[in-house]
Amino acid sequence: MTSIKSFKSIAYWTLPPGIQNTLQTIYRNKIRRQHINPELTEIESAARKNSIFKNKHSGERCFILATGPSIKEQDLSVLQGELCIAVSHFFLHKDIKIINPQYHILAPYHSPFNFKTLEKVFDGFNECYSDDTIYLFGHRIYDYSIFNFLKKYPERNRKNAYFINYSSSQSLDENNYNEPQNWDISKSPFEIRTVVYIAIQVALYMGCKEIYLIGCDHDYLNDTNRITNHHFYKEEDGVSDAEHLSSFTTERWFKEYYLRWKQYRLMGEYAKSQGCQIFNATKGGMLDVFPRVKITDIAK
Repeated sequence: MTSIKSFKSIAYWTLPPGIQNTLQTIYRNKIRRQHINPELTEIESAARKNSIFKNKHSGERCFILATGPSIKEQDLSVLQGELCIAVSHFFLHKDIKIINPQYHILAPYHSPFNFKTLEKVFDGFNECYSDDTIYLFGHRIYDYSIFNFLKKYPERNRKNAYFINYSSSQSLDENNYNEPQNWDISKSPFEIRTVVYIAIQVALYMGCKEIYLIGCDHDYLNDTNRITNHHFYKEEDGVSDAEHLSSFTTERWFKEYYLRWKQYRLMGEYAKSQGCQIFNATKGGMLDVFPRVKITDIAK
């Protein structure tokens, strides 16, 4: 394992991004040929169903609702009647039934999170959402994936549940950000670093022409030792990131933020090429890639 990690580190600093992506794809395809995975075959089939969302909201605007602590300082009830895409544990918001997001997105679940974690999340879905809510679940081949959770507990399945396949995704870079297949949620879109990536992919696939980000504080670099209180809700009410974040070093955070900022910039450039503009309606935070707007100036 150490030699593999060393090779990845050397490749990262010496090979152009395009070659890195090509090698990653070859490696993943080789592994797949060696170990035919029924789960991957099922996921690829499930992902093709996402084609029903192509241009579903063509020309509309949408609001992506993340979970940063800045949300506590904003009145989101003004979003009633707007096209909203909620992510992660946004269902814990006090005005969730007023906002009533049409879509809810979860990133692929992995260790240290487990099925107990997902039980808590799906309990929240049951309490806060109607049968009409549409769910899009990111998937990678992890032991505690949402896909495996729903296979083990089929009674937990939602009527409008869809999967996005990230099992063979490429990292977004200057060489591939304009390739349409990397934005196709019915296939295997580009690799994500945060659930907000998925929401932007979905919004663009659905043809939205204005995308507004809310609660995208992205301010971990303000204090890299802080592993709690990164959300608008109390830690005990949601699913704690403490164990996961405790493994992050300052060096890893710097690398993470470099990649996020670069990839957000590329997303913005691709969106413009599709006639779409991405705005940041978060109150404060560090994300300075997209033009800033105030929610009070744009909501109905």
